[in-house]
Amino acid sequence: EEFGAEVVAVRRIRDDAKALHKAITASTADLIVTTGGTAAGPHDHVHPTLERLGAELLVDGVKVRPGHPMLLARTRDDQHLVGLPGNPLAAVSGLITLAEPLLRTLAARPAPEPYTLPLTEPVHGHPYDTRLVPVVLRGDRAVPLHYNGPAMLRGIAAADALAVVPPGGARQGVETELLDLPWTTAGIGVCFT
Repeated sequence: EEFGAEVVAVRRIRDDAKALHKAITASTADLIVTTGGTAAGPHDHVHPTLERLGAELLVDGVKVRPGHPMLLARTRDDQHLVGLPGNPLAAVSGLITLAEPLLRTLAARPAPEPYTLPLTEPVHGHPYDTRLVPVVLRGDRAVPLHYNGPAMLRGIAAADALAVVPPGGARQGVETELLDLPWTTAGIGVCFT
């Protein structure tokens, strides 16, 4: 809703290919968002289900950590599916970097102006991929949070934004692009339990 979408339904289904297929084919929403099952393991049913539906895979993984197995597909001419990874920080990363731009584009809203702030300390990078690291904003600086693993909630629950850290990392004081989290820019408190 903070991205301008009207949430028409929330469904919780088990890790089951038939249940996923039924949920997708029964949906009349313009955008379906799934969480989990986007990788290539034995219980990851999103790819096989999209193939079975004849969906057009537009994005199949990204060079972002956490969140690299996220995906975007066109399931029908008037319907898209964003597949988010199952780990919490990875799912938020996909929501911010894939679902939000899609919703903004579909609604013909302009992109927010990008901005940067210097980091208060160095951030280790992934050797090949961009990292999204939770940060809190303190004046004109971004303070990296140390609880930033893909399955961790603590960092994202306290964060104001995600710092976009290039492959190889970023030194202290380096200006780093920030992606605001919708619940902080709207002045809404969120409690993750």
